Amino acid sequence: MGRGSRSPAGLALLLAASFVAVAPSALAQRAKPAPSSTLQAPADVETAEQLYAKLDYEQANAVAERVVKKSGLTHDQLVRAYRVLAVTYAVLDNEDKAKDAFLQLLTYDADYQADPNLGPKVNTPFMEARGSFRSLPTKPGVEVSASVSTNGGTLRVTTRDPTKMVKKVNVGYRWTSSGEYSVAPIAPGEAVAVEVSAAPAGRTRLDFYVQALDERDNAVLEAGNPNVPKSAFAEAGATGGGGKGGAKAESSSVFSSAFFWIFAGAAVAGGGTALFFALRPQDPPSSASLAPVIRCGAERCN
Repeated sequence: MGRGSRSPAGLALLLAASFVAVAPSALAQRAKPAPSSTLQAPADVETAEQLYAKLDYEQANAVAERVVKKSGLTHDQLVRAYRVLAVTYAVLDNEDKAKDAFLQLLTYDADYQADPNLGPKVNTPFMEARGSFRSLPTKPGVEVSASVSTNGGTLRVTTRDPTKMVKKVNVGYRWTSSGEYSVAPIAPGEAVAVEVSAAPAGRTRLDFYVQALDERDNAVLEAGNPNVPKSAFAEAGATGGGGKGGAKAESSSVFSSAFFWIFAGAAVAGGGTALFFALRPQDPPSSASLAPVIRCGAERCN
C-alpha cells in the first residue's frame, strides 16, 4: 500500500482526532453568552409592568431599577416604576429595599395603598414605610392658587418638601387650549408668586401646571402637568389683550328713569279705571226716572 493511501480504520481515527481537537473551540463559541444588551428588557415602565403581570418578579425588578435611574421621567412614570420596584423587592425577600422603595413611593404618591391581598410579605414593609412617612414634619406636595383677569394676574405656588428631594420648580401657563406654555422656573418655598401676562383678545381661560423636579429632572411632585393642566377663568368685566372690556355704560335717556316708569304706571292705572266706568253698561232710562212726582200729603196729587 502506497504512502498516499490510508486504510479505512486509519481514516476513522484521523477524523475522530480532528473532531476532538476542533469541537471544544466550536462548542465554546456556541456557548458564549450573548451581549448583555440583548438579554435585558427595555428600561421602560410598560415593560416592567408587563413582566410583573407575568409573575416574572426578578426581571420586573431589574427593569424597574433601571427605569428609576433614568432622567426626565414624568410623575406618572416615576410612580408606576416605584410601585413595581417596591412590591417586587418585597416578593423577592429584600425587605429593607422594599421599605425604602415604599417610602420613596409615598413621597411621590401620598395616597398609595398596598394591596392587602399580597399578604404580609408585601404589607409588612409597606406598613413600616407608612409609619416613617407619617412621621415627616409635613406632607410632601405642591399647591397653586390662581388670581387672574384678562389683564393678567398671579399664580402663587407653595412647595412642601420635607425630604429635600426638590431642586427646582417649573410653573407653566398659557391662555390657549393648545400650543406652547410660558414656563417660569422658581425656587421651592411658601406662596412664591409668578406673574401672568395679559390674555389675548377673546381669551378668558388660563391653563397652568406646577412641577417640582429632582436632580435628574424627574417630576417628583406636581399639580397638573402639560398634558392635563389645571384651569382658571378670568374675572368678569376685566379688560385685556386689546378686547372690549369694562362695564356696559348705562343709558341716560328719559326711558331709563325710575320716576318715568312710576308715573307712567300710575297714568295707565288711572286711565284704566276711567275706561272701566266709561264702558260699564248703563240701565236704559225709564219714565219714573225722567218725570217729576208731586205729592199732596201722603197721596199723589192729580
